[in-house]
Amino acid sequence: MIRNRRWIRWIFLVSGAVFLLIGGYWLFTTTRAQANGQAGWTGGFIAVAGLAFGMAQVVLGALALRRQQPARGVAPTVAAPPGTPGMISLAVPEPAAFTRGRDELVGELAGLVRRWYQPAARVRVLHGMGGAGKSTVAQLVARRFADRKAKVWWVSAANATALQTGMRQLVADLGASDHDIQRAWSGLTGAPDLLWRLLSAVPGRWLLVIDNADDTRLLGLDGEPVTSARGWVRPVPNRRGFLLVTTRDGDPELWNTSWCRMHRITMLSASDGAAVLLEHAGNHAGGVREAVALSQRLGGLPLALGLAGRALADAQLLRLPGIATTFAAYQAAIDPLGESTIGEAVSRTWEMSLDLLDSRGLPEARSLMWLLATFADAPIPTGLLGSPLNPRDTQELLRALATLGLITVEDGEQDAASLRIHPLIRAAADPVAQLSLAVTLLAGFADGDPDDSGQWPKWQAAAPHAFHLLNQAARTTDTDLIIRAARIAEDAARHLNATGLYAVALDHLRALRSIREREQGASHPDTLTIRYRLAYTTGFAGDPMAARDQFAALLSAQERALGADHPDTLDTRNQLARWTGETGDIVAARDQYAALLPVQKRILGPEHPATLASWQGLAQWTGWTGDSAAARDQFAALLPVRERVLGDEHPDTLATRHRLAQWTGWSGDARAARDLLIGVADSCRRVLGAEHPDCLDAQHHLARWIGYAGDAATARDQFAALLPIREHVLGPEHPQTLATRHGLAFWIGAAGDAAAARDLFAALVPVRERVQGPEHPDTLGSKHELAYWTGKAGDAEGSRAQFAALLPVCERVLGVDHPDTIDTRRKLIEPLDVTTRPTPRWSQLRRGEEARWSGPPERQQPPEGSRGHT
Repeated sequence: MIRNRRWIRWIFLVSGAVFLLIGGYWLFTTTRAQANGQAGWTGGFIAVAGLAFGMAQVVLGALALRRQQPARGVAPTVAAPPGTPGMISLAVPEPAAFTRGRDELVGELAGLVRRWYQPAARVRVLHGMGGAGKSTVAQLVARRFADRKAKVWWVSAANATALQTGMRQLVADLGASDHDIQRAWSGLTGAPDLLWRLLSAVPGRWLLVIDNADDTRLLGLDGEPVTSARGWVRPVPNRRGFLLVTTRDGDPELWNTSWCRMHRITMLSASDGAAVLLEHAGNHAGGVREAVALSQRLGGLPLALGLAGRALADAQLLRLPGIATTFAAYQAAIDPLGESTIGEAVSRTWEMSLDLLDSRGLPEARSLMWLLATFADAPIPTGLLGSPLNPRDTQELLRALATLGLITVEDGEQDAASLRIHPLIRAAADPVAQLSLAVTLLAGFADGDPDDSGQWPKWQAAAPHAFHLLNQAARTTDTDLIIRAARIAEDAARHLNATGLYAVALDHLRALRSIREREQGASHPDTLTIRYRLAYTTGFAGDPMAARDQFAALLSAQERALGADHPDTLDTRNQLARWTGETGDIVAARDQYAALLPVQKRILGPEHPATLASWQGLAQWTGWTGDSAAARDQFAALLPVRERVLGDEHPDTLATRHRLAQWTGWSGDARAARDLLIGVADSCRRVLGAEHPDCLDAQHHLARWIGYAGDAATARDQFAALLPIREHVLGPEHPQTLATRHGLAFWIGAAGDAAAARDLFAALVPVRERVQGPEHPDTLGSKHELAYWTGKAGDAEGSRAQFAALLPVCERVLGVDHPDTIDTRRKLIEPLDVTTRPTPRWSQLRRGEEARWSGPPERQQPPEGSRGHT
C-alpha cells in the first residue's frame, strides 16, 4: 500500500515537471509571437498559469515524498538478507518523562555531534550504581544525535546472547553479506573486526550505544582487557562516529586509555530529586521542603524517586485509609523509626507501591511482579504471560504495575509489546519462589520449531530467558524442574545454531552437557543428544577436526548405550563420515559412507531420508577421490529414487540432478552435462528464485560446461554476468564468488586472451590464500591455472618454475596419485602446447568451481526421525 502511494506521489511530481516544461515553452513562443505582433495576452496568461500550477505540483510532490522517507538517526529500517529475518530492535528506547540534574552532561555529550567539535576521546563510558540513570542519560544523548540527523544504534549487553544478536543485526543493517556474517559468527573471521570495518565506512555522523555492559568481559576477547582494542570496544577510526557505553563497572584501570573518557553518573542533588517528586506527585503531596527531605532519605536515586512520585500520584486519586498520600507520610512509612539505611529505605519504595496495589484490590500484582522478576534481564514478551494465567486479569495487573513505574512497557515489531524490570527490583526477588511457573510459561510461549525462520523472532525473545531459567533451576535439587528447563534451553541453542550464532550456542551446549550428565547420567539418550548437538555446532563453529573427534567419541558411547543399529547411532556415523571428509581425508569419508549405506538400507529402508542422504554423500566423496564415472553412475541411480520419493522439483531432487550433471561432465560428456544443467538451472529459477545460492551454483556450472562443450566465448560472457550477482548475494570473498572469478579468468583465457587470464589469476591467488589458506585445494587450483596461463601468455620458464614449486605441495596435500597432482607433474615434464583448445581437466573440480555436497550450514540437519535433530 505504501509503495502504491509512493508511485502516486512520483506521478504527481513528474506531471508537475511536465506542466513546467509545457508552460515554459508556451510562454517562450507566446512572447516571441507578441514581439512580432502576432498574438494577444491570452496565451501569455495561460502559459504563466501553467508554470505556476506545475511549480506548485512539483513542490507538493517533493514534500510528500520527503515526508514518506523513514526518520533518520534512530535505527533505520533495512531489509534483512534472505534467510535472516529481523530478530532484534536497534532503536533507542524512550527516555523517562521527567529528568533532572543531567542537563550539563547531556549537553556535553550531545555536543559531540557538532561538526566543528573534534575531541580526542570518541569513546565515552557512563558508569554508576544501578538505578542512577545511566541508560536515561544515554537515551537523551541518543535522541539529541538523532535530532541532528546522525545515525544511532542501540545494542543491549545485558547478557551474551543479547549482545551477540544485537551486533549481528547491526552488521546486517550496515550492509554485511550473509557470507561475511556467517564467517564472522562461526569463528572463521572476527565479528568485532567486521563491525568496525563497516562502521568506519558509514557516511555522515553516527552513534553506537552499548547499554548495560555490567559484565565487561563480554566486550573484549577472552583474557584481554576491554581497552585492548580487539573486541567490541575500540577507538573510533574517524571523526564521524562515537561510541557510548553504560556500565556499573567504573574501575579506572579498566578504562584507562587515551581514546576513552569516563563520566560518573551520580545521585541527584536534594533539589533535583525534590523536583522529580513534585513533577510526579504535584503540590498536593507537600511543599518543596518535604520533597527535599524525602529525596535525601532516598539517597537521590532516580529509580526510587520515580517510584515514590508515581505511587503518591496514584494514591491521591482514591485516598484510601492507611495509604500515604504526602511526602512526609511516605517518608514515615518507609522508615518509621528513622534508623534504616538508604538501601533499606530504597528497597521499601517498591514494597510501598505493591502495598498500594493491595489496598486497591489488586493483591495479585505482587505475585505477578515477582514472577516477572524471575526472568532474565532482557525484554519479556507479553505473549509469554499466557496460560495458566488469566489474560484479562493479567492485562489489568500489568497496567497497574506500569502506572506505578514498577515495569516498563516497550513497543515491538508487529504490535508485539515487551516488558522490562529494573535490575535493582529484579535483585530483590526470590529467584526460586516462582521458578516452576516461569518455566511452564516459557515452555508454552516457545513451542515452535527453532529451525523455522518464521519462528525466529519468538525464539530470539525466548532464548535469554531459557538460559537464565536453566541456570536458576540448576541451583536447585528439583530434577524434574531442571529437565524441563533444559529442554527449553536445548531448543534455544538450536535457534542459535539456525541463526549462525555458533560460538554463543557452544557455551550453552557445554553447560547443558554438564547438567544432563549430572542429572541423568552419561549414557542417557538426552545426554547423548546434547553431545551430538555439541559436536555438530563445533564443526560449524570452524573446527572440523574437533567435530570429527567428538562424533567419533559419541559413536562409541551410542554403540554401548543404544546399540550399533539404532537410528541415532547411524546418524552419528553419517556425521562422522561427513566431518572426516571436511578435515581433508576424502578416502576415509568415502569408505565410511560405503560401510554405512547398506546398514541404513537394511534397518531404515532404501528410501528413508537418512539413507538417501548417505547415498548422496557416498556418491559425492567417491567422485572427489578421483572416480568420476562411479560418482556419475551412483547419482544416476539415486535420481529416480529421489524423484519418486520427493518429487521432480524438490530441492534435494534438484541437488541430485545437479550433481549428476557435473559428474557426467567430469566423466567426459560435456554436451550431456550442459543439457542437463540447462534443465536444472530453469527448475532452480522457478522453484528457488533467480538469486538463490543453489540457483547461482547451477548457473555457474552451466556456464562452465557450455565452455567445455565448445563455446568458450559464451562461457566467458555468462561468468562475467554471474560474478556481480554472486558478489551482491554472497559477498565478494565467498568461496563460490571466488570460484566464479576463477571460472571467468579461465574462460577469458580459453576465449583467446591468455595475458588477461594470467593477470586475473595473479590477482585471485592472494585473495584465496588469505581467505581459504595457502594450501587449500581451491588455492592450489588457482595457482595451477596461474602457472598454466603464464605459459600460454609466452613465459614458458616462468610457467615451469611455478609448476615446480606447486608439485611438492600437491603431493603433500592431495597425494601423489591424485589427478590434480598427476596433472601438475605432467605440465612440469611435458612442453606446453600453446595451441591446444581447453578440455575438461580434473584439476578444475577441486578449484572452487564445485560446491561441497554438504551445502550451506542451515541445510545440514540430521535426517527426520533422528533424536539428533539440531
